[in-house]
Amino acid sequence: MAKQNWKPGNMLYPVPAVMVSCARQGEKPNIITVAWAGTICSDPAMVSVSIRPERYSYNIIEETKEFVINLVTEELAFATDFCGVREGILTNSRN
Repeated sequence: MAKQNWKPGNMLYPVPAVMVSCARQGEKPNIITVAWAGTICSDPAMVSVSIRPERYSYNIIEETKEFVINLVTEELAFATDFCGVREGILTNSRN
């Protein structure tokens, strides 16, 4: 068998999409669709999410150090897709 060269990427498909919610105190909550999420350890329970610094949610999570990972069902497929392209636009204003 000949050697194969693979481009960098996630080889563990399908990657589960999750919706990550976050908020600053006194502001509307925000939600972002994240495709890069996974289990790091089971004892203690730890998970990882990868969010680009350019995303609106990134700064919120950096400041608050808090977020919620929401698992997605088939019924939430449309909402998951919508939040993946509209994150931060509807909830970007301060109250």
